[in-house]
Amino acid sequence: MSKELCKLKKSLKKNMKSYVSLVDAPNFVCKKCGRVANAKKNLCDGVKMRG
Repeated sequence: MSKELCKLKKSLKKNMKSYVSLVDAPNFVCKKCGRVANAKKNLCDGVKMRG
């Protein structure tokens, strides 16, 4: 499975459980595509969300 969420679009239907595990407790948001994730490494241009 790819590390960056924006590259997972095609595999999302086949592997929803793995995708959800990457985004279930988001701490980072991507400045480029707007996606959120638990870890910065899973985003193209991730930055820490303030809480």
